[in-house]
Amino acid sequence: MQNNSTPIKLERSISFTGFLGMGIGCVFGSSWLLMTGIWMTASGGPVNALLAFILGLLMLLVMASSYTRIMPMFPEGGGEMHYAGRAFGARIALVAGWCGFLVNGVICAWQTLAIVKMLYVLFPVLEGQNVLYAVGGQPVTLWAVLIGVALVFGIAWMQYRGTKFFSRAQVVLIAIVITMVVGAFIAGMLFFDPNNLSPLAVKSTFDGTISLLVLLPFSIAGWENISKGVEEASASLSVRRIGQAMMLSILISTLLYGALLFLQAGLMHWQEMASTSIPFSDSLVRLTGVPAFKGILLSAAVFNIIGVFNGMFFGAVRSLYALGKAGLIPRCFAAVHPVYKTPVNAILFVALVVAITPFVGSAVFAALVNLAAFFYILLWGSTVFSAHHLRKRSADGQPQSFHAKILDFMGIGVVVFLTLAMLLPFSPGALQWPAEYALLVFMIGSGFLFYAARPKAESIHGNEAADSL
Repeated sequence: MQNNSTPIKLERSISFTGFLGMGIGCVFGSSWLLMTGIWMTASGGPVNALLAFILGLLMLLVMASSYTRIMPMFPEGGGEMHYAGRAFGARIALVAGWCGFLVNGVICAWQTLAIVKMLYVLFPVLEGQNVLYAVGGQPVTLWAVLIGVALVFGIAWMQYRGTKFFSRAQVVLIAIVITMVVGAFIAGMLFFDPNNLSPLAVKSTFDGTISLLVLLPFSIAGWENISKGVEEASASLSVRRIGQAMMLSILISTLLYGALLFLQAGLMHWQEMASTSIPFSDSLVRLTGVPAFKGILLSAAVFNIIGVFNGMFFGAVRSLYALGKAGLIPRCFAAVHPVYKTPVNAILFVALVVAITPFVGSAVFAALVNLAAFFYILLWGSTVFSAHHLRKRSADGQPQSFHAKILDFMGIGVVVFLTLAMLLPFSPGALQWPAEYALLVFMIGSGFLFYAARPKAESIHGNEAADSL
């Protein structure tokens, strides 16, 4: 499909709006409907929740600043893999790129299960029907398989047909979701009762804030996928503007999450939010007497799931494409369709891997969701450390500004904090020993199997090449 002398390049068609839609689509998932009770219970009250959201937003913006400062230095698709390769060589580049594939793949897999659960709530008659078999005590139904597979290959087909098609569809999906959510938000404000926010805290400020803070970065994730599409930006779009889209996607999504959390805490007493799986729709239906609100919000969540899947699928595919193009895994993953200008083999591979999920159900994938948080730490951390390392050895000989140094060290501090939150045994978000550690080693190790299978002469990010940059 590719000519070695004149390789086919990816289509350059993603606009500023397309990048913004990709970022918001990845970050603003269905947590606003399903996680708010868990968030408020973890924080122990509105005051702690507010502090956690402020600190979480600052943490993400600091890490994103590493991306916006390194993207102009290496405006290539693949993001983290390229940065890590330039800074630390082939093996670190492989880990960064493989984590990009893994984390996005795991989240895509989880969305195939989430959309089935959401549709079961919308159409209860489907649940429990046509059970095929059970895995880990959880039934796998014909409807779950059909819906999950349709989602996977529907998104794969859309991305196969072209980047412009994908990015426009993403903007439409996010516009639909935000319109529906804002409409429900306005309706909810009419019934907001400040008395439901008391007591303002039942945990200490430190315990409550930290308990929610360790959850937030992984609910507000996916914005980094914007860096993987730099190579496909419209010719008239500057890298600086792409960085602005990244920052805006974090800011808009976090503000939406925070506003919806506090609205729901004012519609029912915040300590009761955890007693229902969908507090927003339950409280709106109860207060307004309009059952249609449940259908509207659940439909918005379904569009949410499709948007998240679409954006994360893009991230998984571009991670594989970049690894293949760099020669860190077999070159076939870098094959580009001659007509649609999309990485066709990478799309097919991701689709086939994710399509396994509906056949095995949620019992098998529960542990993978916990690991996705650690993959994010490795992904974000690789860019934070790469940006710091590469700016120190800048070829122009100019010293780093004080502002840049402060941002670098703040970013490193955030990565260290998140790492400890995942590894310290007493942390609320700690990995479980030994099962999750063993699974983590296996999944990272699978990347090295692909690395070993590549033709050795194809790698362009070998240690010597990296050292010469």
